[in-house]
Amino acid sequence: MPIQVTEEAVDVLRRSLELGRVDPSAGGVRLRAARGLQGGLGVQVELADGPLEGETTVEASDIRLFVDPGVTEAIPNAVVAVEPQHEMIVVRPAD
Repeated sequence: MPIQVTEEAVDVLRRSLELGRVDPSAGGVRLRAARGLQGGLGVQVELADGPLEGETTVEASDIRLFVDPGVTEAIPNAVVAVEPQHEMIVVRPAD
């Protein structure tokens, strides 16, 4: 599963995990596919204590990502990045 995480995203995710008091030895960040009201697919980014059944664990620096299969189906070559204006995590196709 080729998923990339930018350095800026790692920094934001690391701070979020610290603020959320997530145990870094087991927890991480979940990327979950979610259907929008207009029928499109979005990716929910949430703190997690561990992976759920069926999720793939991806290591990025010292951050664990728990990736829902729906995310990799919708965005096969995903990049986890930061939208600079609001310092918000986004998941988008690689350029």
